[in-house]
Amino acid sequence: MKSKFTFFKAGQGSFYGGRIWLHEPNQVFTIVFDCGTSPFIAGNNQSLNNEINNFKHRPHYFPRNNDEIELLFISHLDYDHVSGLKRLLTEFQVKNIILPYIEKEHRQFFLTSIGDNNDPDNNLTIDEYISLIESPNQFIAQNSERTRQFYIKPNGKTEIEYQGYDNNENQSDNVYPRGTLNNETTELINLPNVFVYENDLQFFIKRNWEFTTFAKSVSETAIDKLHNCLKKKLKKKATDNLSLDDLKNLVTTYRKEAHKCYTDCIGDINSHGLVLLHGPIRFEHLCGDIYTNCELNNFHNDNRYHRHFFDEHHFNNNNRSMLGTLLFGDTSINPGNNPIVFPKAFKDKLVNVHVVQVPHHGSSKNWDFAEFEALNIGDNVNRWGNRVIAVCNFGYGNKFGHPSHQVLNDLRSTIFLNSQFSRLNIRYDIIHQRP
Repeated sequence: MKSKFTFFKAGQGSFYGGRIWLHEPNQVFTIVFDCGTSPFIAGNNQSLNNEINNFKHRPHYFPRNNDEIELLFISHLDYDHVSGLKRLLTEFQVKNIILPYIEKEHRQFFLTSIGDNNDPDNNLTIDEYISLIESPNQFIAQNSERTRQFYIKPNGKTEIEYQGYDNNENQSDNVYPRGTLNNETTELINLPNVFVYENDLQFFIKRNWEFTTFAKSVSETAIDKLHNCLKKKLKKKATDNLSLDDLKNLVTTYRKEAHKCYTDCIGDINSHGLVLLHGPIRFEHLCGDIYTNCELNNFHNDNRYHRHFFDEHHFNNNNRSMLGTLLFGDTSINPGNNPIVFPKAFKDKLVNVHVVQVPHHGSSKNWDFAEFEALNIGDNVNRWGNRVIAVCNFGYGNKFGHPSHQVLNDLRSTIFLNSQFSRLNIRYDIIHQRP
């Protein structure tokens, strides 16, 4: 098995993806996590469009499937993480899309995440973004009708048991979900190609690659704070509630004022979403390297991992070895800001993470170094003589102070700044266990 994943040059946003090639049955699987950027920084949209083109057309050593996406994960619906979504849905054959389920009464406020949007290179218009927020499932179906939609419902549970891979050697699907279906989400009941899961959804490529998700709910306190700010802009009474039509009016007529409310609350609002842990499992030998395509500096790190499976208690479900990438999206590990609390079954996997995305572009409001260290990220990787790499997605010229000095001071030489000028690549060559 071979793989290559990249943190692309998206500026103040996020676009991560790659391909996995299975020698048997000579098949390529394309994976994407988020695809968007903020239009208020000149050139960001052009950078994202160039990266999508690069992802689709670049030559590589995998034989085919440049126009298919097997798994498309969306961390949350803020504009800077989904502005490229329509391009992916219309230009690729997206087989499965996975995103957290947020109630309409909460997600409608994400409309205010869009700022100035007059860049001619922009991929998602204001009307299209309104359509996405109003009904994600309809937007997806209209742009890619055969795509299967998987929604993960945050439930606040701290005890979760993941099912793990299917141990049946006769499993007919090369890529398959594992988890507990939820049939009580009224908005999505009985819709074609739509599936709702409890907060234990995993995907697997055979028994060779694992994708484990965990969804954090939105902070209702933060939504209330944003709601009150927006009501003042419209001179509404404190007891009034804003409708979706009110919010549409705000983002079309008073966009700057509405976005100002959002940015004032951004640290509180942006503390929810989907976290993804993924990587190869059950391997005997793995060699790989981490390198950049960077206009500002060079970075290179060779990795050689050799793991035998003497410890049968390393993971539950006999996932005895993993080398993982952890993608936080815009969630928070700050105890004072709607922090994510991983269930033990998820946290136990983090010792084998060697690449981690810094939460929320390096925002100080979403960061706590003591909490980061307490996650024991990469403890096993460090023992193997390799260091954990922390990747911070941000755009030079952003007005939020990302990444914060606190994050830079805490992570120092382990951090890679993934901006509109720099791309980080992770490449593996893997030998798996024989059955």
